[in-house]
Amino acid sequence: MRIKKGSRVSFHYELKDESGKVIDSTFDGDPVVYIQGEGEIIEGLEEFMEGEEPGFEAKVTIEAEKAYGPVNDELIVYAGPENFDDNVEIVIGSEVETEDPDGNTVIFRIIDIDEDKVYLDGNHPLAGQTLDYRVEVLEVH
Repeated sequence: MRIKKGSRVSFHYELKDESGKVIDSTFDGDPVVYIQGEGEIIEGLEEFMEGEEPGFEAKVTIEAEKAYGPVNDELIVYAGPENFDDNVEIVIGSEVETEDPDGNTVIFRIIDIDEDKVYLDGNHPLAGQTLDYRVEVLEVH
């Protein structure tokens, strides 16, 4: 059976950044299972695997626009340290959770700290990056 809209797909992947560093891999663990066409994985991977079948193995480079998108400067904001709960550790690289005006949970990473400002980035950590994937399709239903 070939991958088409609505297919339940099981696959392994290895993800490398632009420098060739492995960011993530499922080859030593459980595969990813998703429904084709539902937006459960990045657009570029869905498009790449469309029409393939179990046993398909390949590498693909996916530009930021079809991965996690470009960096959105509007998602880089700052707040004063007094805006954080006492239990939040304010260190570069840590994540903080908040709610948007509609009550949805939003996660920000602390990217810089100066005397009276904590800079936060709400972009996906891989936004703006070209990504290299190696995939192996295991099952298609």
